[in-house]
Amino acid sequence: KLTDAHWFIECMERGAKMVVIAPEYSPTAQKADYWIPIRPGTDPALQLGVTNILFKEKLYDEPFVKRFTDMPLLVRMDTLKLLRASEVFPDYINQELKGYSSTVQKIDPESREQWGDFVVWDTKTKKPFAITREDVGNYIDERGLDPALEGNFKIRDTKGKKVSVKTVFQLYKELCSEYDLKTTNEITGSPKELIVRLARDLGSIRPAAVHTGEGVNHYFHCDITTRGTFLWMALTGNIGKPGSGVGHWAGNYKFC
Repeated sequence: KLTDAHWFIECMERGAKMVVIAPEYSPTAQKADYWIPIRPGTDPALQLGVTNILFKEKLYDEPFVKRFTDMPLLVRMDTLKLLRASEVFPDYINQELKGYSSTVQKIDPESREQWGDFVVWDTKTKKPFAITREDVGNYIDERGLDPALEGNFKIRDTKGKKVSVKTVFQLYKELCSEYDLKTTNEITGSPKELIVRLARDLGSIRPAAVHTGEGVNHYFHCDITTRGTFLWMALTGNIGKPGSGVGHWAGNYKFC
């Protein structure tokens, strides 16, 4: 609608590359650099198929993913839950949070104890390492960590049980491998060459942003589409930077 077109046209005037993903060839699609037709309701399949290419061609921003996402966190394969530090290190005491969690968010102490601390696999020491929800960005560097993104590791928990663990990144990579180009094309109806083109654009253009319309919020399990959108942005380092991120264009405004 009119208010959205204002920003859309400004992007065009400033030389942004525009891609429209929609079932119909709309007036908006006519003004894009390219239009990707898609079968209604199959957006998550397209997102996972594009992400599969990001993984295969290593088009993701590895430093950003390691320092600003939860993808290095380890997941137990026996429960499919995030591994907690208290499950690995005997008599572990949750570390005191003194940063943003405490000063701004003011997290309830009881909730903080329930959440606990998490675990990554440090490639330098080749051992599990406990981290808090505040160990992001420069704090990862200050601790001298190099969290593994890929891999299947064996750890022994505090009960003496040997447990298989994988990173969140590894699990996403395995899931997305099921959405190869042929499968993604068959599900979505989107042309193969445009699926590849979108993946390579997302993996090379900085900054990038994705804006979704109201239609994708009006069918069952629509939250999965939004998760897929944030997955693109997290993998390519397009969060927290001017011109990047996820936006949503919807709603009608009435003025009295």
